Amino acid sequence: MKNNSMTLSAPLRSGFDRLARLFRRHATKVALAGLAMASLASAPRAEAQEPYPSRPLKIVVGFAPGGSSDTVARLVAERLSARLGKPVVVENKPGAGGYLATSQVLRQPADGYTLLLLASAHSVTAAMRVSMPFDPVEDLDWLTTAATYGMVFGVRPDSPYASLVEIIAAAKAKPKTLTYYSVGEGTAHHLLGEWLSAATGAEFVHVPYRGSSAALPDFLGGRVDMMIDTMTFALPQMQAGAVRPLAVTSKTVPPEMAKVPYSGDIVPGLSYESWLGLAMRKGAPADVVTKLRAEITAIVLSDSFAQELAKFGANATASTGEEFAARIRREIADFNKVIDARGIQRQQQ
Repeated sequence: MKNNSMTLSAPLRSGFDRLARLFRRHATKVALAGLAMASLASAPRAEAQEPYPSRPLKIVVGFAPGGSSDTVARLVAERLSARLGKPVVVENKPGAGGYLATSQVLRQPADGYTLLLLASAHSVTAAMRVSMPFDPVEDLDWLTTAATYGMVFGVRPDSPYASLVEIIAAAKAKPKTLTYYSVGEGTAHHLLGEWLSAATGAEFVHVPYRGSSAALPDFLGGRVDMMIDTMTFALPQMQAGAVRPLAVTSKTVPPEMAKVPYSGDIVPGLSYESWLGLAMRKGAPADVVTKLRAEITAIVLSDSFAQELAKFGANATASTGEEFAARIRREIADFNKVIDARGIQRQQQ
């Protein structure tokens, strides 16, 4: 009987066998790859499983160690570390009134691990610069203020001027004869002097120094007539009998300055409060921002924190993020008015 089935030649059969083996190997690889992808999809990422914070945090300070900014940053860092259960280190990046520190933080990831201790110099810098490579308000998440304190107009105890009214009158009677010191061109100290002149018509001579400590010997030696400085610097000098305060720019003052007149009652509108506060680059997860704001606010509102700040004439002052941002906008606008009114040259970037 004749067999009608087709028989394959040996070479052809061998070719089909090789193709079959290739298809089987390919199918196995595809199946294994699918299993691997399924495993990755079903398993949560390790990063997502780690609660914030999972590693140390850093607070960048735009001023040298030892000053009020550095002190407040370290007070916050110590307490925040205890609350979060992770180390919180302070890194000093001094220069340009905090501008360098802000620039550094804005180059870091927006992940909530790099915070920024800002001072009121931030607003002054924003007003004094022609342009900036970042938006001084919108590029940051404002967590809370931590400390506030007024600025002091003061003279030596032997000064012939018993009040701010008297020294203003003397400066109007003899323009550009009375001097005041500041801690540098384009600082809040300097612009408050210009603000005083713009509001009263009195013409003082501005004498800039590289810091309060550098200015103090000339002030005490009678080579400068008036100080315009922070409460944190002026209070110890007053307690030592070296300064007689004429006015303070804030209504909230230490008990030792309770009888010192408020500048806004003497010169309408002359009101200013220096501050220190915490911010970070905008863009961190909302829950991280909320957690940090809550933890730092709790620190600021604690009795122990307030007691530490009172030692150097500062007030523990918390705020919402919206209040903090509104303060910055208001201060920039106020300083821009002073700069324009007095024809002060703005700094190039």
